[in-house]
Amino acid sequence: MSQQAYSTAEKLQNPQWEGMSLFLLAFVHFAKGEPQKTVEMANQGLAISQKTRMVWLEMLANVVLSLGYGDLNNDQKAMESSQALLTITKKVKSPRDEKTALTLIGNIHRKFGRKQDAINAYKQALAIKVSAKSVGDDSGIYAGLGRAYADLNQPEEAIKNFREAFTRAEEIRRGFQGLTPDLQASFWQQIADFDRVKTVDIYRQYAELLLKQGRTAEAQQVLDLINVRDLREARSQAKNNSLIALGLKIQECEQKKCPLNEKSQLLDQVEAINTQYDQDLKVIEEEIRTRIAKDDGSFDPRYKSKAKEIVEAQPGTVMISPFVLQDKMWLLLTTPGGVHKAFEVEVSREELGKAVQEFRDLMKHCETPNVNCTNADIPKIQLASKKLYDLLIKPLEPELKANPVNHLVFALDRVTRYVPMSALYDGKQYLIEKYSVQNILSSTLTNVEQSNLQATKDTQVLAMGVSESVAGLNRLPSVQSEIDNILKIYSGLKFLNKEFDFRSLRNNISGKKILHLATHGEFVSNKKDKTYESFILSGRGEYLTIPRIKKLPDLGKVHLVVLSACRSALADSLEQDGIEINSTAHEFMVKGAKSVIASLWLVDDPSTAKLMQDFYKNLATGKMTKSQALRQAQLSMLKGEKTRSGDDEKRAPGGLVPVAQPEHSSKNREATNYSHPYYWAPFILIGNGL
Repeated sequence: MSQQAYSTAEKLQNPQWEGMSLFLLAFVHFAKGEPQKTVEMANQGLAISQKTRMVWLEMLANVVLSLGYGDLNNDQKAMESSQALLTITKKVKSPRDEKTALTLIGNIHRKFGRKQDAINAYKQALAIKVSAKSVGDDSGIYAGLGRAYADLNQPEEAIKNFREAFTRAEEIRRGFQGLTPDLQASFWQQIADFDRVKTVDIYRQYAELLLKQGRTAEAQQVLDLINVRDLREARSQAKNNSLIALGLKIQECEQKKCPLNEKSQLLDQVEAINTQYDQDLKVIEEEIRTRIAKDDGSFDPRYKSKAKEIVEAQPGTVMISPFVLQDKMWLLLTTPGGVHKAFEVEVSREELGKAVQEFRDLMKHCETPNVNCTNADIPKIQLASKKLYDLLIKPLEPELKANPVNHLVFALDRVTRYVPMSALYDGKQYLIEKYSVQNILSSTLTNVEQSNLQATKDTQVLAMGVSESVAGLNRLPSVQSEIDNILKIYSGLKFLNKEFDFRSLRNNISGKKILHLATHGEFVSNKKDKTYESFILSGRGEYLTIPRIKKLPDLGKVHLVVLSACRSALADSLEQDGIEINSTAHEFMVKGAKSVIASLWLVDDPSTAKLMQDFYKNLATGKMTKSQALRQAQLSMLKGEKTRSGDDEKRAPGGLVPVAQPEHSSKNREATNYSHPYYWAPFILIGNGL
């Protein structure tokens, strides 16, 4: 539309409209992240303004040039344009435009690292008085001050200014109420600063700063507004042209043997979508080959027939495969009917790694001896989890919400493996509250043709564990009851403490459908060998490493291996790929096991025992798949009222928690329920979820 307006103005030889149309075009390019075109359009408009001596056009030109050059990281040119704007505003004695110029100068200073200069410019802008005030005046200035003080690590000053920005911005937002959803969304999506920072990003930064200062109630007020915005935005998204709906139509057409011309039209649509998918994969084909060569547990997205087989094994299933590159991420979606699409997400590997690190650091805090994560800690983890949700799920949200999807299969990649997808938070609910979730490994190890587990009283279980102190590690008092409860539900054998060693495992696994190991353990990433240091600890203190697992006999009858112990710690390097997480599960599955349940972090002893008891009870009903049974067990903890105390042990590896525990503080003895994701989210299901 802007291009059309410009062409019309040019034909009419109307310099005023021609200049205005150029600036409209420039703003469109700026919003789309095309700074070079922004500058080109603005320079053309500047030439017209200087030729016609229209001051307002010249001011507008310098605003747009400052934005464009700033996005091009040209500090000097951006500042020259903003200073030119300031000079003109003073000359024409326009206080409001002078405020705009000083705010722009402050933004440029902040972008290029001159935080104190930015603060000085913002304060000069605030000092200017204008005759008539507008709704929300100075909101942008206070937001700039808040961000600058936050950059300088002055949280109190930052919060004070963010609060002013928030109060004034809310005046503006309330004026949008009653308008169409698109117009309401425009408030949140308005670009507020360089680097595509939007109004909603400012709200989130304010909330995050409040949470870091322990001001949870104030943060929740801001987060509630964002959550309402997210919900309305999702509801307003169009539901037609859905990939999942197309796939379901294909399935229905094949089942009902619809007319050939109808089927042909559907297949034409699928072919067009899949052709684009193939082209997207071609761009990263070399990267896929390299990934597969380094990691036996990687899923190959080029095997479209295998992905189709996986999603069609259970109704209401879709498969999501993040593929992480250095400068971006692809979300590869597979739906029933064999429809495949790649969604590009603009996030670098480093940015994604930092988001994962933030989430895992909060879980690491909960792992600390004598620390009892309570409901008060939940807003922090939800905020970190929301960032990951926005990257990994939100681009697919319209598809998921518009269709009858109830089960998600993830083929995870690189650093995403360190996050349980069940704990991703959309601002209102965790993913597990909407879907059952499972992970898969390589195409060859994902066999969905096998029958369901169908666990009953006669199902044979081999349950082994360590409840006593061994090798200087703390005792796990809940392990014995965990194993006893399993054998109240199923038939089988148990080996506890010194009875549990490699030989008792090897000699008794034959014919069992479930292998349950409750002990210490860890998935270890090592630069020289990324698999062989991972271990499970026996009751005699020996490490059952991957080379030992490889010596086990055929596990072809084992439907499920539960490692009620192992965890993976995220290394300091954000380059870590999570290969070690898949390694142990991979070896059990190579030996014939259909699926593995394992933990991503150092688990809490009593909460683990409760989760396992609920999981096996659910499974024994015969009405749930493994993934559904795990989901219901997690939901019962998330929504349950059972309390715990700070005296609970951690199932720690490698002596991280000594046997002799220091006295718990009264704070840590405070009772809480298990609703924090630390307690219910660590266990992931890998492999066949049926």
